[in-house]
Amino acid sequence: MNIMELRKEIEKIRKNRADFINVSNLEWYSLFKDEIRNSIAIEGVFANRNDLLDVLERNKRTDSEKTASILGYFESASSMYEYAHNQHKEKEFVLKVSDVKQIHTLLMRYEKDMGIYLGDLGEYRKTNVEVASATFKPIDVYYVATAMNLLVKWVNSKIADKEFDPVTLVTISHIWFETVHPFRDGNGRVGRILLSYLLVGAGFVNIAIKGVAKSDREIYYNALEACDDCFERMHRDLEKKKKIVTKDVDRYMKDVDFDPLSKIIVKRLEDSVKRLRTISKDKLKGDAVLSLRELAETYNYSQNYLRNLINRGQLKAHKEGKLWYVRVRDMQKYMESIAKKSTL
Repeated sequence: MNIMELRKEIEKIRKNRADFINVSNLEWYSLFKDEIRNSIAIEGVFANRNDLLDVLERNKRTDSEKTASILGYFESASSMYEYAHNQHKEKEFVLKVSDVKQIHTLLMRYEKDMGIYLGDLGEYRKTNVEVASATFKPIDVYYVATAMNLLVKWVNSKIADKEFDPVTLVTISHIWFETVHPFRDGNGRVGRILLSYLLVGAGFVNIAIKGVAKSDREIYYNALEACDDCFERMHRDLEKKKKIVTKDVDRYMKDVDFDPLSKIIVKRLEDSVKRLRTISKDKLKGDAVLSLRELAETYNYSQNYLRNLINRGQLKAHKEGKLWYVRVRDMQKYMESIAKKSTL
């Protein structure tokens, strides 16, 4: 599916529900939980579906780092995606430095409260850092603000250019952001939220970059490393006090192949659209009846978890032979109740 086809599919979904990027939208909420689980896994924090449900829907807590990571990502990404969605509707979307800092503030708030994160919320790092196993050297601390201002200006110049491919835009900006590494901690998660924030602002939808499996994390890291040399050169020039403006940026990226990451983003966009389209309300009527297997696939729950809900009387179901069946309406009632609890 190409970019134009993806955009058309998302517009169809948007017409059926104007606020589809919202935790009250059960289909999107299921996709969003997948994004959280995968993104924090890339940083080495592994949460299964029950961990997510405990923290977001049952008001329970797991270990401190996992709880803080889940809550921070949920608060930051959900708020920023709704904000970008509203800006897109009003044709007002632009990127501001304050937006990037707000992502970090919301993301790291719980880790700060729990004493896990010792830096300042929404503030650039105050020292030089190294990234383990990385092929790049983050820009010198004294030039972080300069690099970030240049990145934001470049992004806005491409947003204004209606001929510029939005996937290329988010691909380049993501790799660039990660090589700047502007914050003391949280850069990977901030970068992935920023990636989806830009996608939503461009009229698309957020994505879940796979990271639970080691092989998926390696594919993602390799895609970042495949084309970060151009930003390495640009940052070394900035450190030499060379004046670089937005029109110069494209020169550094000339002949660079960004396809490895672009292909991941397009594939994940296809997955997001397929998921939203497959279980959209206009296709799943309330009276529709699904087997437990179909229900698990549609709503991204395990069959064992759904069977436990049935046994506890929390989900209505009936049995035909050896198989359980559930009405979509009853599943939606259950999910509406837990979505409501998560926003309290």
